[in-house]
Amino acid sequence: MSLADEKEESVKSERWQKGIKSLKDGLAHIYKTKEFADVHFVVGVRTFKAHRLILAARSPVFSKMLLKKQTDSSTIMKEIIEDVTEDGFEILLEYIYTDKLNDVDKDTLLDAHRAASTFQQKGLLRLCEERIAKWDITCDNVCSLLNQLSDIQSMKMRCLQFLKENALQVLCSDGLGQATAHTFWLMFEGGYFQRASPMARLRNAVRWAREQLPDNSDYSMVRDLLLKTRPILGKCSLEELGSTDLATIIAEYKNLLTPEESTAFFVNIHSPGSMPLPSWCKPE
Repeated sequence: MSLADEKEESVKSERWQKGIKSLKDGLAHIYKTKEFADVHFVVGVRTFKAHRLILAARSPVFSKMLLKKQTDSSTIMKEIIEDVTEDGFEILLEYIYTDKLNDVDKDTLLDAHRAASTFQQKGLLRLCEERIAKWDITCDNVCSLLNQLSDIQSMKMRCLQFLKENALQVLCSDGLGQATAHTFWLMFEGGYFQRASPMARLRNAVRWAREQLPDNSDYSMVRDLLLKTRPILGKCSLEELGSTDLATIIAEYKNLLTPEESTAFFVNIHSPGSMPLPSWCKPE
């Protein structure tokens, strides 16, 4: 580098340093410029440049990840991150350097929360949870929220309270299909749909299952889904159906019940206890 170039670089350095009034300002500056970056993170299709020492000081996960791989200070370390999204990781890095969380949409905020949880950044985690706690809960989004926010206890309790007060509307809502199998079972197992009729429970359980499966699925696949991981079908109280409703179910949902199961339900309508019900059927 020539003397003139060195002088120009010195002037540039002095210029930005005059605007730096605190350590916080300095960290924000090197986050923006990426000067002296010694680690590259690959997240999805993007690469993020950062500084090992700063990350290690702000996150125990980064500390363990980066400091266990001691390399020459002139060597750029490269890490591939697979547990978080690009947007979530970007927000995490920005917070680590600036202590700021900008306004973002709900999906991005959830991504940021997941990144903060993964890298144990408690400050960002707290800010995300404070904002998430202010979200409105509706019949159409409560299932989705339960899927994603089960680790935020305050929000989970709000969702369950809403579900308790609006169970029948949630059962019939378009948002029911957003529930994962775990969330769907949680709602049945918790007795939230107990006040719904057996017919309403069954029809909406079948509707939920159809939305999880390919369009060409038959009712034998619906049956498998409703019994495979958790006996959701057993929570629909088919043993309480009358002859007409049971006949309607058998005709409308072919292969949802086996012939033996159909016979057992019919026999028990007219002569309770005279024939064993299916093992998955657990009368309340």
